[in-house]
Amino acid sequence: MMRLLLVFAAAVPAFGQCYYLLTPAATQLLNIPAPTYTATIQVDTPVECPWDFRTNVSWITFSNGPQNNQGTGPGSFTWTADANNFPSQRQGVVIVDGFGTSFTALQVTQAAPSCKLSLATASGNFGVAGGSGSFDIQTNCAWSATTSALWIAPTPTSGSTAASVNFTIAPNSCVAARTGTVTIFSFDTTVASAPFQISQDGSPGNLTLSPSSLSPPATATTGGVTVTTGSGCAWSVFSDVSWLHVTSGASGTGNGGFGYSIDANPGPARTGNLHLGTLLLPVAQQGAPPPSIQLTLGVNAASYAQGAVSPGEIVALGGSNMGPAQGVGAQLTPDKKFLTTTLGGVQALFDGVPAALTYASAAQVNAVVPYGVAGKPNTQVQVQYQGGQSNTLTLAVQDAAPGIFTLDASGVGPGAILNQDYTLNGRFRPAARGAAIQIFCTGGGVTSPASADGSITGTSEPFPRLVTQPVTVTIGGVPAQVLYSGGAPTSVAGLTQINAVVPLTVTPGASVPITVKVGNWQSQAGVTVAVQ
Repeated sequence: MMRLLLVFAAAVPAFGQCYYLLTPAATQLLNIPAPTYTATIQVDTPVECPWDFRTNVSWITFSNGPQNNQGTGPGSFTWTADANNFPSQRQGVVIVDGFGTSFTALQVTQAAPSCKLSLATASGNFGVAGGSGSFDIQTNCAWSATTSALWIAPTPTSGSTAASVNFTIAPNSCVAARTGTVTIFSFDTTVASAPFQISQDGSPGNLTLSPSSLSPPATATTGGVTVTTGSGCAWSVFSDVSWLHVTSGASGTGNGGFGYSIDANPGPARTGNLHLGTLLLPVAQQGAPPPSIQLTLGVNAASYAQGAVSPGEIVALGGSNMGPAQGVGAQLTPDKKFLTTTLGGVQALFDGVPAALTYASAAQVNAVVPYGVAGKPNTQVQVQYQGGQSNTLTLAVQDAAPGIFTLDASGVGPGAILNQDYTLNGRFRPAARGAAIQIFCTGGGVTSPASADGSITGTSEPFPRLVTQPVTVTIGGVPAQVLYSGGAPTSVAGLTQINAVVPLTVTPGASVPITVKVGNWQSQAGVTVAVQ
C-alpha cells in the first residue's frame, strides 16, 4: 500500500525535523457496509514527534490508541464505525494532527442497511363472536398488507416505516374452527414476507346430530346419522377406534348425513366416538357374554398327584377359560421381594385370599397355596379372570404333600437335582456316592421361621426350615443322610430344597429311584437320580 511522507517546513528546536507516515495512506476513500466495522491506522514518526487524532462524526469511535488520543513517536489506534441503522448511507472522516498541521487520514462512506421486516407477535386467537386486534410491524422499508380470508379486514394496508396494523374478525357461524393470515410484504423483494396467523373458534351450537349417541348391541350393526348445520358450513366425520367405521358421506357442506358400521364385539363392553369438528357422537357397544370359567382340578405342580394340598405348596389348577390364550410367566413386585398375585388379569383365591402365581393361561394356573390354610380341614379355591369367576373347587388340606420336580416336568423320570458341584444331575453327570445332592420339590408345609406368602427366600441364615418332621430321603432303597430341608435360596417360598448325602452302599446306575418323605407323606414314585 502507498505511504505518504509529510515533512513540515517549520523547525522544531526541541525535537528536530518531524514527518508522519500513515498506513493505510492518508486521504484514502473507504466504503464500508452497514454493520459494525473496525480497522487500525498505523502512525510511523520519529520518537520526538507528537500527534493526535479525532473524527467529525459521533458514530466513529476510537480504541487501542494512546491516552487522550494523543501520542508521541511511532504508534497506532483502532477506529470503529457503529452499525448504520438509518435508511441512507452516511459519511465521516478520521483526522490526524501532526506537529503544526492537520490532514484527513481516512474518508469513510458507510452503506445504508438492507431492508428488514419482522412482526412483534406472530399469531392471535379469537372466539366465535369475532372481534378486533392489532399487531406491530418492525421495519425500515415500505410495506403492504394482504389477506385471502374474507372474514379478516386489516387496516392500514400499506406504510413506509414501522407501524401497527389493526384488523377486525367477523363472527364464525360454522361448527369448524378456521384460520386465516394477514401477510406483510416488503417493497424490497429480497426480504421474506412476515405472516400474522389468526385462528377463530368454531360454533358447536350450530351443529346437531340425530341420533346424538349410539348404544349398539354386541352383534355387528349398521345405521345412519343426520347432520344439521348452517348453509355453506363444511363438516367432516371420522372414527377414533378401529371397530367403528364411516361407510358413506364422510364430509359435506350444510345439512346432510353419513352412514356407519360397527363390528361385532367378541369381548367386554367398549366405547368410541365419531368426531365432527369439536362435536362428539359417543358410541357405547355392549360386550359379548364372557365365556364360563371352569375350574376342574388342582394337583401338585411337581408330581401332578391329585389329593390334599399343603401350606406353601405350588399347585397346578386345571380348567378352561381361566386366563389368556398365551400363557404369562411369573412376575415380581416392584421391590423384587414377592411374586405378584395377578398375572394377565388372573387371580387364584384360596378361601378368598389371592395366591402368588407362577404361571397363568386359559387352561392352567400355577399358584402357591397360602400358608394361612394351615390347620384347616379343606380350602375353597376359585379362579378369577377379567371380572369373571369360576366355580368353587374344594381341596383337602394336610401338613405336607411332597412332590419332586422332574427335568421334563412330567412328574416322572430324572429329578430336578443338582450335584455337589452344582451341575445338573443326569446320565452324563452322575452324583458320586458319599457326595451331597440338592433335591428340589414342593409341598413341604410350613417353615420356621415362617415364610410369607409369595416371598423370595433369602441367601443367608436364618433359612426357613420345614416344621413337619422327620424329613427322610431314600436313594435306591437306602436311607440317605439329610443335611438340610427348607426354602430354596433366591426362589419363591414353597419351593423346597432338600440336601442329602448319597449312601455309599447304593448300587450305582443312571436311573436310581429316589423318594422324599415329610412326616407321614411321601413323594411320587418314578423319580430317579444318576449315581456313579
